[in-house]
Amino acid sequence: MTEQHAHVAVVVLNWNAREETLACLESLAASDWPTMTVIAVDNGSSQDIRSAVSERFPEAIIVCNSANLGFAGGMNAGLRRSLELGADYVLLLNNDTLVDTAMVRLLVLAAGSRPDAGIVCPLVLYRDAPDVILSAGLRCNLRRGYQGRALGMGARVSGEFTGVRPVDAPSGAAMLVSAEVVRNVGMLDEDLFLYGEDVEWSQRMRAAGLFVYVAADARLWHGLSVSSGGTYSPVGAYYQTRNSFVVSARYAPLRGMRAFVRSADILFANLAHTRRARRPLVNVRAVFAGWRDYLRGRLGPGPPGLLPPEGERG
Repeated sequence: MTEQHAHVAVVVLNWNAREETLACLESLAASDWPTMTVIAVDNGSSQDIRSAVSERFPEAIIVCNSANLGFAGGMNAGLRRSLELGADYVLLLNNDTLVDTAMVRLLVLAAGSRPDAGIVCPLVLYRDAPDVILSAGLRCNLRRGYQGRALGMGARVSGEFTGVRPVDAPSGAAMLVSAEVVRNVGMLDEDLFLYGEDVEWSQRMRAAGLFVYVAADARLWHGLSVSSGGTYSPVGAYYQTRNSFVVSARYAPLRGMRAFVRSADILFANLAHTRRARRPLVNVRAVFAGWRDYLRGRLGPGPPGLLPPEGERG
């Protein structure tokens, strides 16, 4: 298989955001990559998406989950279908994104040129500010437990952001992986349910001798504002807190005072985010609920009432 003839399966995950999903599929339809299969995964929505997708994109494959399985479970349903179809690469894509015509091609070529590639991501830009960077990948120090701002966030696109460069972790908005890597490393961790799956996946990639790359010439526009509060919602506060503890403890175990300091860092970082929430006190309670559930070993879906609001990731 040469990269120019690689079969790419693109998995787009929907949960009660039909118009966003249709817009994403519309942008994919203009892609210049010739051998591509689009798989729309519905994560137990109350909206009907099957008829809308079938009417406008009859070549797309639709996978319907009976319930909201979270980001990890929903994407894994698409990953399994992609492997069944014999895809060479799988691109996991948030539904509130629009892709550049050349994005898929540039991601595949970047992956093919680096035998040690685990995940390859595009440069992620704000959809409502098309020349402003949302993420050029993530820096990640699990001994501190907090990844900080995404690389390049808030900067305008310039000549600095070109070529292919290694990063600590990907932006989960768009991740290209080869089928071989998925078979060797495994799929997303469904115990995390929502948030942190991209960082956890990158840690498994690294343990297998693989790396995360950003192909900065591949461009994607993310409609971050369409989520109901995003990271600053109670849902985001809960899962970001709980899963930061889980992933950090799993891949960078610490004891004694160092473990105490990291725990304080995680709590402080997530509590600091509550200042930007619409209901800060609700988010504060969600942060402490996430910490409590980590201590109790409670993974998977969070407590009742913590399902994402419509349009949020998952």
